[in-house]
Amino acid sequence: MKGRRLAPSSGLGLRPTTDKVKEAIFNILSPDIAGASFLDLYAGTGSIGIEAMSRGAAQAVFVEKDKKHALLIRKNLSLFSLLRKTAIFEGTARDFIKTNKESFDLAYIDPPYEDDDITSVLLTLGCSDTIRPDGMVIIEHFHKREFPPSFGGLSFLRQVRYGGTALSFYVKK
Repeated sequence: MKGRRLAPSSGLGLRPTTDKVKEAIFNILSPDIAGASFLDLYAGTGSIGIEAMSRGAAQAVFVEKDKKHALLIRKNLSLFSLLRKTAIFEGTARDFIKTNKESFDLAYIDPPYEDDDITSVLLTLGCSDTIRPDGMVIIEHFHKREFPPSFGGLSFLRQVRYGGTALSFYVKK
């Protein structure tokens, strides 16, 4: 799907992941992505989950509480003919985690940088079966924000920084 463009998201108040950060994410995940089940929490445009599918993920679930953003994700999935391999959950990340019955190999979490509830959401995620054992969670956040070394069963693995953006990697034990 290289070179294809997503539907425009201007005017929706989104902060899309930069191409540099997206490339770094998938360079790091490249050994784990083929055949993986992928969870895109706070999905926005859906670009990260779509990229995961483009790189060989078997399935992706997009979680987005804003109806306009969810419509944009649906439009983008349609542009890339991915509607049959994906699902969109319209609701909060916490509601999804509490009601979800699936387990995922990889999860990408990109909440609004000012979201004060993200620590609680991560703890709920770490205490659930949403992430498979040895599965990985990647959190995109402002580089000055610090997270604890664990969230329930999620343990800190590493952090990389790209300008004002940091990616924190956690593994499920």
